[in-house]
Amino acid sequence: MAKSSADDEELRRACEAAIEGTKQKIVMSIRVAKSRGIWGKSGKLGRHMAKPRVLALSMKSKGQRTKAFLRVMKYSTGGVLEPAKLYKLKHLSKVEVITNDPSGCTFTLGFDNLRSQSVAPPQWTMRNIDDRNRLLLCILNICKDVLGRLPKVVGIDVVEMALWAKENTPSVTT
Repeated sequence: MAKSSADDEELRRACEAAIEGTKQKIVMSIRVAKSRGIWGKSGKLGRHMAKPRVLALSMKSKGQRTKAFLRVMKYSTGGVLEPAKLYKLKHLSKVEVITNDPSGCTFTLGFDNLRSQSVAPPQWTMRNIDDRNRLLLCILNICKDVLGRLPKVVGIDVVEMALWAKENTPSVTT
């Protein structure tokens, strides 16, 4: 089993280097595959293929306020990470796990401020369920703590997620 990319210090350092000068701190970074919701419809290669990306959750403190961001990083030529897109988590309205993916590792993030709602949001595919749960739990915790509200969660058993979190969150003993 491949080690989770959520624990990858090298990946975190590469993300921090990519956003140097923004005063943002990387909370979590994880490797994903980005695709559109049209698997197998096109015979063409290239445009519709899954692309390797890194999702990085970052936070920025400004006085009393804390802002949370989801950064999409892409690999430039030479394998260097560079920022591709920036989403503000305050606009996250829906987290949806794609039900027709049998692995359960594919999900979409719905933002309420995207200009064109007619275009399907990108689908993100993780390596395994643990990585998916780790990322989604981190996003939901940030939304709860920083924004004071949770996005709508669709297609995932919340009880199952809570049990997973209980098992996989390191307990702090004092």
